Amino acid sequence: MSLGKYLTNFGVIAALIGAAGTFRQTQAMPKDWRRFVVWGVWAAGLLLTVAGVAKQSDDEEQEKAAREAQRQAKKALKAAR
Repeated sequence: MSLGKYLTNFGVIAALIGAAGTFRQTQAMPKDWRRFVVWGVWAAGLLLTVAGVAKQSDDEEQEKAAREAQRQAKKALKAAR
């Protein structure tokens, strides 16, 4: 697992910068359970972003395989004519 692809991804960077806004927001809130909900939502967003980056290479491989299958099907169709 390479950290570089996560640290250079704009979505991950934006989610991490969003922690500053979440921090400011929770400082102005009353000290009750709602603070934990706000931080939980921020953490869920960060986790979704990281998961998206992790799956990105799988998606690219799948698209490449689909394009190759299309090329093979076209080639077979041409050969059948």
